[in-house]
Amino acid sequence: MLIRQVILATLFMMSMMDFAQAQAVSDSKGNSTSQAIDNEKIEANKKKYLTGLRKIESDADLKRAEALTEAKGVTKYDILYLGEDYKSIHNTTFSNFIEYGGYQWAADVYVNDDFVIAAKVIRKGTQADKDKAIATLRALVEEVTPQSIEREKIIASQLGKPAPFFSVTDVDGVKYDLNELRSKVVVLNFWFIGCGPCKKEMPELNKMVEKYKGKDVVFLAFEVNNNTADKIKAVTKDSFHFTQIPSRRGEISEQYKIKTYPTSYVIDQSGIIRFGLAAYNPFKLPEMDMTIENLLKNKNTK
Repeated sequence: MLIRQVILATLFMMSMMDFAQAQAVSDSKGNSTSQAIDNEKIEANKKKYLTGLRKIESDADLKRAEALTEAKGVTKYDILYLGEDYKSIHNTTFSNFIEYGGYQWAADVYVNDDFVIAAKVIRKGTQADKDKAIATLRALVEEVTPQSIEREKIIASQLGKPAPFFSVTDVDGVKYDLNELRSKVVVLNFWFIGCGPCKKEMPELNKMVEKYKGKDVVFLAFEVNNNTADKIKAVTKDSFHFTQIPSRRGEISEQYKIKTYPTSYVIDQSGIIRFGLAAYNPFKLPEMDMTIENLLKNKNTK
């Protein structure tokens, strides 16, 4: 009886193994078939949209194409935008991938016979693409202009000085009084809905909020376009983790002499401004983070 049970159990296990192997082969064939179909669709889309166009291969050619495109009066709305699968997508969707994708994406540019830009295709960026994008951004944000000189002068004049007083209410009705925030590090950010550079820096600012969670640091963001609390909450729910303060230009922003957006400040436990950053510059955000960290360390060593 025992031998019969062992034999039956063995036969059952063998049948299950055969079934699993058959299923694996079936799944493999299914995946291969699916991949083949996807590849066929991609090739069909490429043929549909890119036939007669050629891809730009150098920076010099890209500059020439951009100049000719502008001279012909061609706008971004006249250009075809394609996703990684070569399906047509909206130009805003395409731009968001490039602008807010953390250097993960790049674009191939295609021109027509007149060397005018006709299509752009998104693709996974390489390390070279990332390095190039970072170098381009650094050159842009560190460019010295009359406006940047004025911003730096304003920030320099504020460092080491008492922060202008404010008493405000956040989108949930909670009051924040600067005098009552003494003993805490206070981080301010001035921004507005629709500000592209403001949106770009939010992921890095959110990392600071997470890093100092549970610490004596208060993060306050002043949305200066006089929007309602409900609208600000809806817009920032998943994207900006600072405590949101409804505001308007000419109020707190004027006291802090804000000339551009975004602008951020770090105020120490005694109410003194220790750091300021006017305009989007991701290369200075680590300095902002270090300022917060050092202020907390100094307090703990006293």
